[in-house]
Amino acid sequence: MHDNKMKYRKLGSIDWKVSALGFGAMRLPTKKILPRVDWDESIKLIRYAIDKGINYLDTGWIYGLGASEKVIGEALKDGYREKVFLVTKLPMFLVRKPEDFNKYLNQQLKSLQTDYLDAYFFHALSRNQFKKLKELKLIEKMEEAKEKGMIKHVGFSFHDTLPVFKEIIDYYDWDLAQIQYNYMDTAIQATHEGLKYAHGKGVAVVIMEPVKGGKLANPPLEALEIMKKAENKRTPVDWA
Repeated sequence: MHDNKMKYRKLGSIDWKVSALGFGAMRLPTKKILPRVDWDESIKLIRYAIDKGINYLDTGWIYGLGASEKVIGEALKDGYREKVFLVTKLPMFLVRKPEDFNKYLNQQLKSLQTDYLDAYFFHALSRNQFKKLKELKLIEKMEEAKEKGMIKHVGFSFHDTLPVFKEIIDYYDWDLAQIQYNYMDTAIQATHEGLKYAHGKGVAVVIMEPVKGGKLANPPLEALEIMKKAENKRTPVDWA
């Protein structure tokens, strides 16, 4: 049981009260020796987060030096799977033909030791990857997997410009979209306008890089002084 200090909110139109903070498993604890990812520490970290109320878990094919999905599969044993909204992503940069969709999805389900995903994302959609998605009719593959119960919700992560983001949002009835957003990055990629646009379409927006890959977690002294002088005192995490 968690201590109920976590804040929760509605996840778009999805029937899930999601924690305000999610757990992104791109960067996991590492060691100086092989295997580089420290499985024991990673599993403890993931379970600690869940025990403290985090219930949104995000991973991907290449995350954690390629070990993230397998580590999560171990961490979600012993009843932890049912406590989280689990998301991973189709590695679009590796997809060459329609059949690749099921090849990667099946392998990811095996690595995660689960028979379903709460959401499956098209990873890092850009103009070119969006074109590939349409040419290979991957939405149809996604819907087939959804009908079989392998995935529950459909989404995408994004790296391109606002016009491309709006085009993708308008293309399909998405459940979720993941964008890069933090207090320094409000005017790049999808931008603040894109966030509001997706919200207006009923799409749940999930944030990546809220502390800019860790850079905002260790701000320069000049920035810390500005924060200290602010009328409302906040930690760097609060600012993020």
